[in-house]
Amino acid sequence: MKRSVFATSILLIFLMCPRLGSSAPVTIRGMVTDAQTNEPLPYANIIYGSEGTSTNMDGSFVLTIDPLLEEQKLHIRYIGYESRHITLDEMDTNLYIELVSTSVVLDDIMVYSAEQIMSDLDGHRQINYEYGDQLLLSYYKETVTSNDDIYYLAEGIFDIYLPTIYSGDKTAVSARKTRKREFIALDTIEIPMITGHVSDMVNGATRRKGSFLDPNQRKNYIFSKEDLTIYDGREVFKIYYEPKTKKGTSKGVLYIDSESKAVIKAEYYPVIDQQNFWTNVKWTEEYTQVDGTWFIHRVSYTGEWKSKERSFAFNALMVVTDFEDAEGKPKLKNELSNNAIFFHEASTFSDSFWGIDNYVQLSEHERMSFAKK
Repeated sequence: MKRSVFATSILLIFLMCPRLGSSAPVTIRGMVTDAQTNEPLPYANIIYGSEGTSTNMDGSFVLTIDPLLEEQKLHIRYIGYESRHITLDEMDTNLYIELVSTSVVLDDIMVYSAEQIMSDLDGHRQINYEYGDQLLLSYYKETVTSNDDIYYLAEGIFDIYLPTIYSGDKTAVSARKTRKREFIALDTIEIPMITGHVSDMVNGATRRKGSFLDPNQRKNYIFSKEDLTIYDGREVFKIYYEPKTKKGTSKGVLYIDSESKAVIKAEYYPVIDQQNFWTNVKWTEEYTQVDGTWFIHRVSYTGEWKSKERSFAFNALMVVTDFEDAEGKPKLKNELSNNAIFFHEASTFSDSFWGIDNYVQLSEHERMSFAKK
C-alpha cells in the first residue's frame, strides 16, 4: 500500500476571548476552508473533551468550552484529512492551521472483503457504541427551502435522555430554549405536517432494530468495498451497500474505522418507490470517539417534494454538543411529546440568544434571508 499526501485545506480560527488560563467559559470562533479553492468545508467536527460542535455551510463555527476540564486539546477532524490537535497554550492567539488531505492508493486487491468487514462490525457492536444510558445536550435546526428561498427556520437547544438499547425505556426530549420564524404561511406551499425529529434522529442506525446495520437484516443487502480513506490518522473502509431483497429498505455508503471496527459515518437513501409524496430522502449520521466509545455526534435529514410545480426541501440538523453517562432517566423540565413543535416565534436571530449553550451558527445565506423579509 502506498500513500500520497497533499495539503488541500486550511483552518482559520479566530479567538475572540480571554486567555484560556481563566476559569470562566471561553468562546472560540473559527472557519474551515479549502486552501486550494478557498471553498468552505461544512460539517467539520470540532471536539473538546465531551463538548463539541460542527462547522456550518460557510465553514464557520463557534464553541464555548470549560478550560478547567481535564481535556487539554481542541480536536479538528474531517474525513479524508489529517486531524489537528490544538493545545490550550496555543489557543490565546489567532491560529492559522493547514489540514492535510491524505489519499490512499492500493497496490493490490485486499483480501479483507466487505462481508468480513461487516461481520467484524457486528462483533464489535457491543463495545463500540453508547449502549449505556446517556444524557445528551443537542442543538437542532429545521428549515423549509425552495431553490434559494427560505420559507421557515426553527432551532433550539434540547436535553435528550438516550436509554440503553437493552432496556425498555424510551428516548425523552426536553427543550431548553427554542425559536422559529415563518417567512410565509406554510399552508400555501402544501408543506407536510413535519414536527421535531430530535428523538428520531438521535436513535441512529447503529441502535434501530430493523435498520441496515441490524445484524438480523444484513442478509437483505449487498455490501461492496471499493475505497479507503483516512479519519483521525486511521484507515477507514468505504463500503457501498444496496438492497438484495425486497426487505432491503435503503442504499448508501458506510465509513468503517479499520481499527475499532465501528461505523463513523453513514450516508443513506431510504427506498421511497412505494410512497407518493417524497421525491428524494437522504440521511447522514456521524459519530465521534471519546475514551474508546463511539457517540452519535451529527445527524442530518433532507426530504424533497414537489408542490405546484416547484421543488421544496425539508432539512433537519442535529448536533450533540455535550454528553454524560446517566443512571436511569433524570427529571427533565419541559419534556416534549413526539409531535411537539417549536413554539417561540422570534423576529431576530441574534447569537446572544444562546448564552453559553453551544450551537451551530446560521449561514450567511440564512442571515441574509431575514434581511429580505
